[in-house]
Amino acid sequence: MPAARTADVLSVETSESVAFAYELAGPASRGAALLVDTVLLVAIIIAEGLAALLVGSLLDSEAAAPWLFGGFLVLAFVTYWGYYVWGEVMRNGRTPGKQALGIRVIRDDGGRVGTLDSVIRNLIRIVDLMPGYYAVGLVSMLLSTANKRLGDMAAGTVVVRDTGDVDLVFRGQVTSERSALVRDFLARRADLTPGARWQAAVELLAAWGEAPEPSWDEPTMAGRLVDLAGLRTPEPASEPEPGHAVDAPVVSGIK
Repeated sequence: MPAARTADVLSVETSESVAFAYELAGPASRGAALLVDTVLLVAIIIAEGLAALLVGSLLDSEAAAPWLFGGFLVLAFVTYWGYYVWGEVMRNGRTPGKQALGIRVIRDDGGRVGTLDSVIRNLIRIVDLMPGYYAVGLVSMLLSTANKRLGDMAAGTVVVRDTGDVDLVFRGQVTSERSALVRDFLARRADLTPGARWQAAVELLAAWGEAPEPSWDEPTMAGRLVDLAGLRTPEPASEPEPGHAVDAPVVSGIK
């Protein structure tokens, strides 16, 4: 999947001739999201420390104090690093801070961030933090054409705006009309790989201001798009004659 950057837009084209256009997130929005995440993380770790103190006071044992302190340190470590991996993998690239600022992390090819991708980009966070509060990361973003910190460069990820606006290109035909996008998607759907179908359906739902439920598969999302775009054939108004079956509503392109 080749990717190209024009101004502040990242264009990703799949092998099925479907292109996604993303607006790159800048250092300001990323910094604000990081501040929100940092405040939340500090609050969580403080709560864990208070819980450890409470348990220690209830046990009232000097022998247990080192174990409680060690357990707190391990828990705080897991919380700090797990927070970002959880947000980027389980919440489709959105930590709470990123969601609040309307940005998210994606792969360079436009796909979802995987566990390994997230682990790599967050391990390199140690370098990005140096020598002060993300000094190296800020410099690398200013020098990068795609606003990438070192962790993004190592993991092959990029941070984009998550506004719900999407620009899809189907084999050279460009349109910003949401209903027309759905029609184009349904027309090309049978020719796409399952991964490309899922990606396109998620982006189109975002264009309508919706996100898929955890239990939805791709055909369910396609059906929802049909309803949003008003493309579903209405059911017959008259009652069927006895002995005659009524055809189910037909949705073009959904199999």
